[in-house]
Amino acid sequence: MSRESEKAFNEFHKYLKEQGLEGLPQDQLDVMARLFFEKYSRERRDKVTEETAKTAEDWLDLAEDADTDEDMLRYAKKALKLDPEDPDAQRMVIQYGDLETHEKLKALKQAAAKGSEVLKKSGLQEENEAEDFWNVLKTRPYMRLRKAYMDALTDLGMVTRAIEEGKEMLQFWKGDNLQIRYTLMHLYAQMEKTEEAIELYRQFGSPEETQMLLPLSILYYKREDWEQAEDYLRKLQKVNPDTRRFIQAIR
Repeated sequence: MSRESEKAFNEFHKYLKEQGLEGLPQDQLDVMARLFFEKYSRERRDKVTEETAKTAEDWLDLAEDADTDEDMLRYAKKALKLDPEDPDAQRMVIQYGDLETHEKLKALKQAAAKGSEVLKKSGLQEENEAEDFWNVLKTRPYMRLRKAYMDALTDLGMVTRAIEEGKEMLQFWKGDNLQIRYTLMHLYAQMEKTEEAIELYRQFGSPEETQMLLPLSILYYKREDWEQAEDYLRKLQKVNPDTRRFIQAIR
C-alpha cells in the first residue's frame, strides 16, 4: 500500500471516529468507505507540487513519486527538516544519501532504535495485537525502517544479525505485509538452518510460492538430502513451469 493509500485510510478512520460511526455493521461501513474514497480521490486530483508543498507529508508524497533518486533525496531532506522524527524521511535520507555502506547500517540501526522508543512511548506497540500491528497506520513507516535495516544487514553479509532482526519483527507483526519471511527463508537456506526454515514455512501455511520452495530445495540439496530437495523442486515446477529451464540456464 502506498503512502497515498495509507493517508486515505487514515483520514477515513479519523472521520469514522469523529462522527462516532466506528461501530456500524460491515456492509454499511463498506458503503461509507466507497463514498469517502471517491470524494477523497476527487479532492486529491490536484496533486501537491514543490510550489504547494508545506508539510513533511507533502514532501514525502513528492519523494515517493520522484523520478530520480536525486529528487527523492532532496524531497526527503525537506520532509526531515520539518519532522526530524519521521521514520520514512529518515529512511530515505539514509538510503539515498552519500553515506558509506557501513555508515548507512549504523544510521539505520540508530533510527530504528529511536523509532522503537517513540512507539513505546505512544503505547501503540503494547496496545495492539501482533496481527493488527500493520493495521495501525502510524506503525508502518517504522516497520519500513526496520525492514531497511534488515536489508542492510543482509547486504553486508551479517546473516546472523539479519535473521535475529527478521525473527523479532515477525513476533509482533504476523501479517508480514513487507514480506520479511522471504528474506528470512533465503537466509535460513544460506545458513542451512533446516528446523527454522520448516517452522517458518509452516507458520505461513506451507505456501506453494517460489520464494519459499526454491530456498527450501537449495537447503536440502546443500545437506545432501536429495529426496527432499527434489520434492520441493517438483512443487516448485507446478507453481512455476519455467523452473527446469531456469535451472538448466544457470548450470
